[in-house]
Amino acid sequence: MKKNLVMETKIYSIVYDKNQIVEYEKYDNSHIKTIEQKSYLFEYNVLIDVIDNHNITEDYLGIFSYKFPIKTGLFKKKLLKILKDSPNKDIYIFCTNSNKLKGKYLSFTEKVHPGFVELFTALCNDLNLKVKEPKYVVYSNFFIARTDIYKEYVNNIIKPAIELLETKYKEQVWKDSKYQGLGKEKLKQCTGLDYYPFHTFILERLFSIWIENKNYKIYEY
Repeated sequence: MKKNLVMETKIYSIVYDKNQIVEYEKYDNSHIKTIEQKSYLFEYNVLIDVIDNHNITEDYLGIFSYKFPIKTGLFKKKLLKILKDSPNKDIYIFCTNSNKLKGKYLSFTEKVHPGFVELFTALCNDLNLKVKEPKYVVYSNFFIARTDIYKEYVNNIIKPAIELLETKYKEQVWKDSKYQGLGKEKLKQCTGLDYYPFHTFILERLFSIWIENKNYKIYEY
């Protein structure tokens, strides 16, 4: 008999401090502190490590930041109920304020990160992705996907994108994204960075565009 979907779902919570409390399996990414370790990729180091080095036997995979319940208001009990009540989707998206950005996700990103659209469009062209304002707004990797889909996304989109950003688009991607996150001293201490470059803001929006170019069964919370 096939196991219950909830039992076949692997979910990680990424933390940067051992004292951060999470609901899912803890993945401590605090050891990545230098540019040489590719600190500028932030959570994408985790996605690649999980796909390459963790033996995921579950049918579904999610890799969330520890802020997932804070940003979405969606806690584990309710999330698992959603998976149980809406089975057999290819992808589950949990971006609660996405309606505010629908039809303007890319243009809004350009406003807060000037220079984004030109670089993002060029990169997508290299990845054979057609660019338009996506139907589904996905940020912060707040999604669960079939494990085979997650692997395809990381191997066929994220890894080639990083390679291009570190070679062909190296000059453009290292410009200041104008993001205000950690204070300058804290950012330097935790990552070795003087400012936030464009890497993660480019990578984060690829999933929305990628699934726009596919034909998956999607549940949107």
